[in-house]
Amino acid sequence: MKVKYKTKGEVTPFDTSKYSCLVNGSVPEKGIELTHSKAVALESAARRAYRDTSVYSSDDSSHNRSTARINTKTGRTLDKGIQLYRLWFRFLKLALELEEMKVSLVERNETFIKDTFKHPDIPKAVIEKATRTVGGAGSAGIGSRTEIFREKIIKKVKVKRSAYKGWDLDQVLTDTFDNWWKTHSHLFEGYAPSFLKSKDEWIDSDDFIYIRIDRTSQRRDVQAFLNDEISPRLKGKSKKLFKVDGKSPRVNVIQNNYNALVLTLEGWSAKKIVGHKNIYIRRTDESKLSTRGDGLRPKYSTDKSMVSNIAKNKMHGVHHLLEVCEGRFGFAPPK
Repeated sequence: MKVKYKTKGEVTPFDTSKYSCLVNGSVPEKGIELTHSKAVALESAARRAYRDTSVYSSDDSSHNRSTARINTKTGRTLDKGIQLYRLWFRFLKLALELEEMKVSLVERNETFIKDTFKHPDIPKAVIEKATRTVGGAGSAGIGSRTEIFREKIIKKVKVKRSAYKGWDLDQVLTDTFDNWWKTHSHLFEGYAPSFLKSKDEWIDSDDFIYIRIDRTSQRRDVQAFLNDEISPRLKGKSKKLFKVDGKSPRVNVIQNNYNALVLTLEGWSAKKIVGHKNIYIRRTDESKLSTRGDGLRPKYSTDKSMVSNIAKNKMHGVHHLLEVCEGRFGFAPPK
């Protein structure tokens, strides 16, 4: 989307007003009422212990653990932990609901630009209007520029349906993840490597590669065969699986992004979001030496830092929602 600029003198009060979304082109008075999408409360201690989804440090992401990726009953395996696919589902459900409500989201907030020379994309006409042609008291001189205003970037929520073949998006909107997953997990699952214990376990499918290895083979020969013959074939799978993108997406971070977005859209203040008994915003580092949190909640030095953090989480939530609209999920927001 093309970025729009104005001179400082052309800015209206509406241009600088604070809002997160438009509904049918208008700013909602008290937030919007969501029917299918809700913020996710922190689970009980017993439930967290059972599911093994407590807060992990960035070096020990829960989705890397085999228990979060491999179904021991079926032998099917996920590229990353199921928690991330659950978040993908939630963001997509939210996108479908917002699309139905004709919502547009603020993707980037407005700002005044002082050093206009570092922004070559500013239209020449706007530059000319902002360039001083006369001097005067307090003036930086003829040829200098006044601040230029960059307008909000607003995007209409629209899901690319061609990217979600097989997802049954009508079910995504109304169903729970657990019910939907029962009939759609095959879109994401492959199989973990295993031994064939009998000929009956052979599955005649292009999805598998079968090899025979003599037990007396040299290990270096086996390794060379895996590198030279098997690896190239693994890169050319016969079917496309939906995979979470990104180098190391963190469940609790993205969950905070989602909750901040949902609750902000519903009109909650940052103070209410952070202080709620359901602990919608969790700390994301479990180190006992860390000063980033107090118990299960994050800790803020000032109210200003709290408001700023919730705003950042919300904008990162917008990033993830817009990426699921395009059919992908997991990339970190741009810095």
